[in-house]
Amino acid sequence: MSFLRNPIYVTRLLFVLITTLIGYWVGRVQVPSRGVDYSIIAFSLANILVLIEVSTNIISSKKILLAAGGLLVGLVIAWFIYPTIPPSIFGTDIELGQLQARILCNLLFGYLGIILAIKHANRFSFSRLNFILASPTDTAKILDTSVIVDGRIKDLIAGNFLQGNFLVPEFVLDELHKLADSSDPKKRARGRRGLEILDELKDATPRLAICEKDYPEHKGVDHKLIALAKDIGGEVVTNDYNLQKIAEFHRVRVLNINELASLLKPTVFVGETLNVYVTREGKEAHQGVGYLEDGTMVVVEDGRSRIGSDIEIVVTAIHQTTAGRMVFARPTDHPQTPVSTPAVRGGEGGSRKPTFSTPEIPTRRDSSHDD
Repeated sequence: MSFLRNPIYVTRLLFVLITTLIGYWVGRVQVPSRGVDYSIIAFSLANILVLIEVSTNIISSKKILLAAGGLLVGLVIAWFIYPTIPPSIFGTDIELGQLQARILCNLLFGYLGIILAIKHANRFSFSRLNFILASPTDTAKILDTSVIVDGRIKDLIAGNFLQGNFLVPEFVLDELHKLADSSDPKKRARGRRGLEILDELKDATPRLAICEKDYPEHKGVDHKLIALAKDIGGEVVTNDYNLQKIAEFHRVRVLNINELASLLKPTVFVGETLNVYVTREGKEAHQGVGYLEDGTMVVVEDGRSRIGSDIEIVVTAIHQTTAGRMVFARPTDHPQTPVSTPAVRGGEGGSRKPTFSTPEIPTRRDSSHDD
């Protein structure tokens, strides 16, 4: 009886029972009484309505609206067509012939209206209508594959740091499905994670919608995202640095979650003393690598011998890369060397910048655009 815990199932059950009782009540007052017959008819009609309601979960809301519009147009056309049909072709009874002609036209043109509307649903787009009806101060935010797989967008929306309308294009969903069905375990894991995040996003905000508009003339998902953003005047939310640069070239505004995270990281100053745990060796000799609490990589000079230790360091330089920020430091009990000197010396001898041995930085791109 676990289905009774679902309010939708309970509502459907009560609807069928109440409709059946109403049918019995209406049929009982007939002479002779036809309560059983009417209750069977009411029960059947109620179940048919429930089946129609359940089928709406399979068909998109857009196609349901278009089907309703097609039916309305078909009935209007039938209203003007049926008087032109001679009732005599249905028999000698003129009134019955008109009724039959009307029913025939309603069925024919209503069916054609529904079928044609559903078959050509891809030619219609409600994306502009959605944002005309929405608050004029809200801008559409189009979610990229990379930002969905990353998952931090869910916390930003739940915390009301990002507000407005959120769009997930159909071609982004297709890309997630392809990843989830991939034979590569890493791609499959990213795709499934993205689909799970989308399910959680539906609960986090009621203003998340699927945009079915496609751009067959554009091959890549990146170019389709830019075209959609330009059409509706929206913003692209992504973690993809390359997509950001292309979108900015097309004068499309981009919200990069990685940039936001970088801006929110605690500020570290040259000469500041910190504690860090050295986790592994660096690329160059004698280097060790640790991480701050926010995930910032710290390259520790003469830190290889201190792997597995929590040591006190002093920041000697800060280097900003496209993958994030890197901090160079040395232990406080280690004498400063010319290699780790962060100052830039200039003067009569010209300018000279310090050189740093940069370890390989593991880039984190959850986007599938490079796949």
